[in-house]
Amino acid sequence: MKQCNQCKSPFEITDKDQKLYEKFGAKPTGLCFECDQKNRLCFRNERILYKRKCDFTGGDIISIYSPDKPYKIYKNDIWYSDKWNALDFGKDFDFKRPFFEQLQELQLKVPRLPLVNVNSENSEYCNMCIGNKDSYLVFGGDFNDSVLYGTLCMSNKDCVDIDLSNNNELCYMLGDSINCYGCHFAFDSKNCRNCFFISDCSNCSECILCANLANKSFCINNIQYPKGEYLQKKKEFLNGSYNTQISLFRAFNDMRKSRIVKYSHTLSCQNCTGDYLKNSKNCHNCYDVSDSEDLKDVIFANKAKDCFNCGLVGYSSERIYNSIAICSVHGIKNSYYIFASSSIEYCEQMLNSHSCFGCIGLDHKENCILNKQYSKQDYDGLKDRIISYMKKTGEWGQFFPKTFSCFGYNESTADQYYPLSKEQALSQGYKWKEEGAKDYVPQNYNIPDNIADVKSDITDANLVCSECKKNLKIIPQELKFYKSNYIPIPRQCSECRHSIRLSLRNPRKLWDRKCSKCGAGIHTTYSPDRPEKVYCETCYLKEVY
Repeated sequence: MKQCNQCKSPFEITDKDQKLYEKFGAKPTGLCFECDQKNRLCFRNERILYKRKCDFTGGDIISIYSPDKPYKIYKNDIWYSDKWNALDFGKDFDFKRPFFEQLQELQLKVPRLPLVNVNSENSEYCNMCIGNKDSYLVFGGDFNDSVLYGTLCMSNKDCVDIDLSNNNELCYMLGDSINCYGCHFAFDSKNCRNCFFISDCSNCSECILCANLANKSFCINNIQYPKGEYLQKKKEFLNGSYNTQISLFRAFNDMRKSRIVKYSHTLSCQNCTGDYLKNSKNCHNCYDVSDSEDLKDVIFANKAKDCFNCGLVGYSSERIYNSIAICSVHGIKNSYYIFASSSIEYCEQMLNSHSCFGCIGLDHKENCILNKQYSKQDYDGLKDRIISYMKKTGEWGQFFPKTFSCFGYNESTADQYYPLSKEQALSQGYKWKEEGAKDYVPQNYNIPDNIADVKSDITDANLVCSECKKNLKIIPQELKFYKSNYIPIPRQCSECRHSIRLSLRNPRKLWDRKCSKCGAGIHTTYSPDRPEKVYCETCYLKEVY
């Protein structure tokens, strides 16, 4: 067993892990899985947006970089234009100074994109996204149409408050659900229609407060009713009242605690460990992974292959090590936000580039080191010399130092997955973003209990979140969705609602325990002190199907 250099907890490096390090030409980072992930995720600000000025035009822009950050931020059309050239910031490598020190100087000079929002239409407030239309505050979600407040959600339409869910329509408060229509408060469910407050259901329609059902209709509390009686009870349950919704949500949480769960949310996988795995093979200690093969210690990947120590790997990426926020790439090491590129090491914000080392903000470039371009022969020779030099300085094989992150820990995705207090974050060497003056607007608009009594002028009202006391904003298209679907106005802001959904997910950590029915050994994200009955796959399928 090893001791983590950061949190001091014990962890294991197996013989298979050692072979993976050798395969990628790397050495162990000295960190446990959680600290490795935190150190990468702290470089990604997914959902905290600011208003600031474009450093080229002086105009107002929306950005993940707060106005007090020391970086140059160019609005999208300028950044992609030929009005500036990232190679103009290139510099020779100095073998008398540490590599990371030289890279950080470059980091402060090269202009950055305000958001990562590719090919969007009327979706200016989205980040880490591709191809969204008419969407608002979607983060890490792609190809959505008219989706409000979503995270890592793909190909949904007309949905509000939806996380890690794909191909859904007209849904509200969804988590880890696919191919659902007209469902509210649905979690870990698939192919359901017009269901409310459900968990772990499949191919169901018209069900309320149900769990572990398959191919059922007209059920309440897992009891089937005649259609007419069900519809009458449905009117009583879903009456548009916020107080009634809160009561139902409490009953839903109580129901979840007593439900049967499969040891892992795994579907059509072979030789995999972790949670939320689909159509994958040979993926170990992986979470939120689909259509992937040969992954180890990875959080969120889609159509990826041959990756180790990574996070947020998108769309046909292959042979990736110690990197985060990458898409359609090959041969990437120790890098952050790389798109449609190959053979990249120690780089940040690179697009459509090849064979680059220690570069920032390049698009359609190759054979570059510290943003200076070389011939292929000179590039290969200099890169080898720098790697040998970094091995002597102890910099080789490590991810960027935490001080390189453009964000405070509390601004970053790391805080979503592994929340820390200010004191904890600072003690582990992370930055922290102090809040500005709290200028909350006092609540002077009483939201009626029933959606039928809500007036359209609520979008202009002064509202405060009941949880965090920050401003609660209701936009017109959101109000239209609520009224059309008879959903009461929420009292919490979108961030607090997102936290509620996150609280219903298990941590990305495996425990050894026994199947509650047959006693077989299982690796599961349900800790031994959890109240649910945890079954192995065989027992779960017998019980539910």
